[in-house]
Amino acid sequence: MKYSTGKETKRKIIDATFQLMADKGFDALSIDDIMTSIGRTKGSFYVHFKSKEELLYEVMRTRLDRGHGQMAEEILKELSKDNCNVRAILERVTDEIHSSSGQNRLTWAFAFYHLLIHSRKNEFVREWLESNEDQWSNFLRMIVKRGQELGQIRTDVDTQTITNMCMAIVVGYDILFMLNPQIDFSEVNHIHDWMFVNDQNPKNEG
Repeated sequence: MKYSTGKETKRKIIDATFQLMADKGFDALSIDDIMTSIGRTKGSFYVHFKSKEELLYEVMRTRLDRGHGQMAEEILKELSKDNCNVRAILERVTDEIHSSSGQNRLTWAFAFYHLLIHSRKNEFVREWLESNEDQWSNFLRMIVKRGQELGQIRTDVDTQTITNMCMAIVVGYDILFMLNPQIDFSEVNHIHDWMFVNDQNPKNEG
């Protein structure tokens, strides 16, 4: 029972930090704030975490990481097929990016952008964000390149530029969502029109 209670307390600390970080930012957040919000003493905090920074890293890992590991293997298999639909794959990935934010996307968005601000003075956080961005960029570049190889994505724009545009669209919609939570994320799929070759155009004429 003690083990179960300890796990529950740790989860509550992480959840509370995630929410409070979204509300006021990490720098303005104190351990007292966190523990008061869940009705626990400050002493019990140190049973689970050595410091506020250690807690932040756990929040990053469990609440803010948009990792793609679970779908990467399946996507790779689909891309290896000659008849794969790259647009469908890209739209699936885009949907996954937004759904990975969880049920409260607004909390995720504000917490993540407070994390960006904090990264200006925390090297570990900055390196984590850079690594996360590199992983997603490499993953999307692989999809774009495959689309170009199959003649589904335009080739008059280089692969990295298109990849950067895809990344910028996702980040841009995160910001728009913070300003207008009613925004429709499915609009992203229509924005992709500019990069895909029109399927109605005959590939071989004459």
